[in-house]
Amino acid sequence: MNTDEEPIAKRWRRTKERKARWLARQSQESLDRIRAVDAAAYRRRIETETPAQSQARRERYAEAHHLVRNRQSQRIRDEAIHFIEAQVETHNCGPLNIICQFRKSKNFAAERSSDGKFTSCCRKGKIKLEKPSDALSNDFLYPNFLLDLLTNPNNPDYKHFHDNIRSYNSAVPFASMGTKVVDFRGGGPYVFKVHGEIRHRTSHIQSVNGQAPQYAQLYVIDSIQATKIRVNHPANEQCNLRILDQIDRFFRQHNRLSDTYRMF
Repeated sequence: MNTDEEPIAKRWRRTKERKARWLARQSQESLDRIRAVDAAAYRRRIETETPAQSQARRERYAEAHHLVRNRQSQRIRDEAIHFIEAQVETHNCGPLNIICQFRKSKNFAAERSSDGKFTSCCRKGKIKLEKPSDALSNDFLYPNFLLDLLTNPNNPDYKHFHDNIRSYNSAVPFASMGTKVVDFRGGGPYVFKVHGEIRHRTSHIQSVNGQAPQYAQLYVIDSIQATKIRVNHPANEQCNLRILDQIDRFFRQHNRLSDTYRMF
């Protein structure tokens, strides 16, 4: 069997090589004309197909596509199995210190276009963001206590806040995220993928059926009580009561949404 297959494969390879050399000698105008003729012939062939022939063609295309995907997946798996990290060349983007002239963001030198402006930052100054303002329409400045927690290593809570920053972020939202999360099976790096749309789910102003208040419901009740409820939640067991209290009070003073939930 192999003795029959090898000459056939060799002939196919030589035919493809001859065609590739012939195409390489053609002008762009000739190539466009050839593609147009081939496309017209393909359309005529499809138009004259019977339903059975059309179904068979789709199945052949689907099978061919499936085989290509399988080969690509196998190649990626083979490369991952034989991956040797020591042989990977280090790529250094350089320091993140090139300042955008419009938005003052930090960028890598390679991100700068030939005219010295940045597209990925603000599309060369075309994107303009409104200045953030608080509930009283005052210009909003980054809160000093959060800035200190994020940037000052001498702050005694610096490491704790960084280690548990996701818990703090999840403890104070007004709504929960609702979506269908796609579970990837197998190896490889972690990928978070959703199917369909992402929704923000909220609830009644007051908790029902004896449940503990959560999300926006916590902004209706007293700040001290809300913070105690948050810190007693199992997901927030690593959070510091004092820091949560600071965040809650800051939200109530400056966040526009919290002002709409306030009870008088």
